[in-house]
Amino acid sequence: MSTASPAHPSIIPQFSDVSVSLPTVTPESQERLGLKDLDTTKYAAFGSIFILAVDSSLFPLDTVKTVIMSQRGSPFHTPGIFATFRTLFRAEGLSRFWRGLPPAVAGSFPGQALYYVAYETAQDACADSAAIAANPFLRGFLAGAAAEITAGLCYVPADVVAQRLQVQNTVGFAHNKRLYSGPIDLIKKVIKIEGPRGFYRGYMAYVGAYAPASAVQWGTYEHSKPFLSALLPMSPHLSNAICGGLAGLMAVTSNNPLEVLRVRQQLLDKSSAVDAEIMRRGYLCLARTMWRTEGIRGFYKGLQLRILVTVPGAMVAMSGYESIKCYAAA
Repeated sequence: MSTASPAHPSIIPQFSDVSVSLPTVTPESQERLGLKDLDTTKYAAFGSIFILAVDSSLFPLDTVKTVIMSQRGSPFHTPGIFATFRTLFRAEGLSRFWRGLPPAVAGSFPGQALYYVAYETAQDACADSAAIAANPFLRGFLAGAAAEITAGLCYVPADVVAQRLQVQNTVGFAHNKRLYSGPIDLIKKVIKIEGPRGFYRGYMAYVGAYAPASAVQWGTYEHSKPFLSALLPMSPHLSNAICGGLAGLMAVTSNNPLEVLRVRQQLLDKSSAVDAEIMRRGYLCLARTMWRTEGIRGFYKGLQLRILVTVPGAMVAMSGYESIKCYAAA
């Protein structure tokens, strides 16, 4: 998720490849560590733990983002970031911002492991094709999409539970009528009303939102990293962070409309007649309904907050993940 995520990490030349003087390296000469070079257990475990720590620390901002995106009606009547934060805090206190964290963590840990392993597996597969191997953007683009499609098998059920808890308020947001006593109660009700398939409602919306975003993010990262290292003398940590931030910015701005649709679809409630009709008519009906009632601005709800969360998160995640990858190769 995600920052999703909602932002996921990934690629690296070895630190020794970066010169402290004006470098003469080219994209073709940059080496990267592949899955065959790594201790897979260390790689998946430490990478997941690191990103889990980053995601958990940013979870309150993700809660505010989800609440803003879930608001139905004209965007002109949607409260801003600080107004939403104040409303939530005054109504239910600081703990309100971590509601939904346990199920998010339960899906995030295996999801992150799947994401990393799938990414590197796809990178190795792309390296076997001469045409693809010579293009770092295309390799990152294809591997990023493959990683997100795979990881969604864990992320989506966790998101369905976590996001319903995130938008649930005892006071405040009138459109939310469904109250759950906790994750277990929510899971029981989803199974009772929709069956196990209810946990994968929104999977295709998830893939549609995040696979392109992940592809753009990794393609941008893989393409920009060797050029930045060649142009400017800087530490590998700083180079990774700058490229990660740029990649995160490109990804989040390109997929925000799809992310809003994904959040709305996962929050549809079959017990509501209006929501049940939208579910019956499908994804495009949801998009048309949003366009008719909220206009183009409705699809960009939460973008400012997503940028504030994703860009610094991607900078930290990329730099830290590169270090973990080097450690896993030791």
